[in-house]
Order: sequence, then C-alpha cells, then structure tokens
Amino acid sequence: MSNALRFSLLVLGLLAGAAQAADPIEDRQRAALAGRYVLEGAADAASELLLEPDGRFEWSLSYGLMVESASGRWNVGGDRIVLTTQAPVPSKPAFSLDQTLPWNPDAQKRLGEFAEERREALIEEACGFVKTYRLGLELGELAAIADVSAATDAARRGEAEAALAPALAALEQARRALETAGAAAIEARAAQPERRPPPLLSAAEAAAAAATAAANEAALQGQAPADVVPVDEMEAAERAAQTYLQRLHEVWRLHAMADRRTLELRPATFDSRRCLPPSEADMQGEGYAVVIGDPQRGQRAEGIGVGFVYSDGRTERTETGPSGWALAVRRPGARLQQVILQAPDIPAQALALDESRGRIFAIGLDSAAATPVPFDQIILSQDDGALIAPRVPGRYVRH
Repeated sequence: MSNALRFSLLVLGLLAGAAQAADPIEDRQRAALAGRYVLEGAADAASELLLEPDGRFEWSLSYGLMVESASGRWNVGGDRIVLTTQAPVPSKPAFSLDQTLPWNPDAQKRLGEFAEERREALIEEACGFVKTYRLGLELGELAAIADVSAATDAARRGEAEAALAPALAALEQARRALETAGAAAIEARAAQPERRPPPLLSAAEAAAAAATAAANEAALQGQAPADVVPVDEMEAAERAAQTYLQRLHEVWRLHAMADRRTLELRPATFDSRRCLPPSEADMQGEGYAVVIGDPQRGQRAEGIGVGFVYSDGRTERTETGPSGWALAVRRPGARLQQVILQAPDIPAQALALDESRGRIFAIGLDSAAATPVPFDQIILSQDDGALIAPRVPGRYVRH
C-alpha cells in the first residue's frame, strides 16, 4: 500500500480519542496559523488544508480517482491544532432518476448472462447438495495436495500406488450413489408446488455463504456421513455428496503421494434445473436494468445494493457490478414498482419507477452526498511553520 493511500485510511481514526480540551483561540493566534497548507512528501497524493481565521477549516485529499473532503472547526491545544469535522446536511437525496430508456440488445445480452448466474444461485438454494458438490470440486484438489508433504519417501509412494485402485473403485461407487440420491432428491423437489424463490444474494453475501459451506465441508473430514440416517431425500443427497467428496479427496491425495498425474475422472451428473419450477428454470424474455453513476465525475458506481420490488410483493436483491449495472428478470403477471438503493454508510433510498416509459433506468448518484465523513478528528503538531500528522508521511506546508 502506498504512503498516500495509507494516509487516506489513517485519517479515519487518527487519535480520535486523544484530543485534549482546547482553549479558545484569540484573534492573534488565529492570524498566526490561518492560511492554505499543501501536503508535501506524500507521493501520488494531493491534499490541502485551509484554516480560516474565524475557526473554520476545509480539507481535501485526492488519490487516483478517489476524492475525499471534510469541513468543520479548528482549535488549538498547546502546540497542537485539532480539526473536528461537522457532517454536512445533505441538500438533496443521494440517488435520483435521470432517464428512462427502452429495452435494447445490449441490455438483453447482459440480462442473459445475469439470468444464468441467478438460475444457478436459485438451483443451489433449492437443492443444497448441488452447492456442496460444486464447492467440493472447486476447493478440494488443492486442499488434498496441500495435505501431502513434498518429501514423500519411496515406501509411502509405494503404499499410495497400491491404494489407488481400491480408492478409485470406492470413488466410482460413491459417484453412482450420489447420482441416485441426487435424482431422488430432485424428483421430490420437482413434485412440490411452486415456491417463492429466495432473494438473490449480493456478492458479499454469496462469498460469505461459500466460505461457510467450505468450512462445514472441512469440518466433516474424517466423519462418516453415510452412517447417519437421513431425514428426507434432500438430506440423503447431501450425505451422498459429502461421502463422494471425501472419496474424491482421498483419490487426489493418493495421486499426489504417488507422484502421479490425476486421471480425468467422470463427474457426477444431475438434472439440476428441475430443482426449480418451470417458470423460474426457463427465465426467458426481457427484464429490467438499473444503471447507476455519478454524471459529475463521469464514473459508474459499483457495489450499490439494489432491491427490485414487484407488485406481487416479491423483492429481488442484487448489487451493481463494475459497469454500474444491476439487472432483474421480468415476472409473469407482476410489474416493477420501485427500486430500493443502498450505498455504504447511508440510509437506503426508494425510487418509484414507471416501466411503461421503458425498462432501463439511468440513476444519478451524488457521490458527495453518498460519501461518509472521512474522519471525525485529526490532531496536527507544529514544526517550524509546517503541520504534521503523527505516523503520516509528508508535511502540510503553508503556501
């Protein structure tokens, strides 16, 4: 991390609780300290501090595309200058509907990619063993290889070589059992009446869920899930998936110990789309798009939470990607009524939408209104006319 960026992070909590009570500043003291200061000695960053004679200050920092600013009151305690911010009162909401556009081929292409991701997420929610299986394949081989010491001796390599054939046979048996249990679970799920699908997870929620599933899988190593009597078809499929992954982990480990390249193994296959009702599995047609950006800065906004609220009471939750887009699939018999937008550290905001005018909604973001105050308090010391923040490279020099 560069010194400049470290500076930006540091000011968030710099000695917030260490400020000493300051005496009122007399006019002559203000006159001696007031002025415009520029940070020098911090590469790739620009920062200015304006101390007004009446006790007000303005502070700004820019680093690449990042821009932060703060204002408030300044005071003096001994030989230190204390800056205390005052949160600005927003003059307008952070989000505003700028334009509504008709659906177009670019939006349709984006929706197709989004719909496939959403479909897979809904399948894994409806049939949890599918997620267990996928995560095990993604994470298992590296973990298995990591279990093997690089200094495996000849005797251990021979033992591993001899154990490979029975391990592969056990793996094939576990694969067939998983496919049988998975088919039964999917059949039982498909026989149920149509259910309300769970809301789409945000990227952060999906990452947390994946980490939890991986931790649970790691905790199961060494246990015998097949020995536990399942409650229903879905639990039976989950146990079969765990058993298969344990056998697969052992095969990978033995190949690594024997210093042999892992064979192309036949994967387990499922008709997983039947985990969803037909209306959710198809996801054909058009949809809705929200595009969020700051027109003043010419930037798109990533990581903004978006809740698409339908007339049937359902809400699909997602967030904007790097291009500022968030998408939702049209629901048969329901209309999009509003979106609920959530930027970090500010209250959520709802915007009513009229899809009769179009289904691509360009929403402006006032970055200044959506940006939290970068710090509560900073304490600067004086050094030969310059101002210095402890542990921060560079000096604020008066210009």
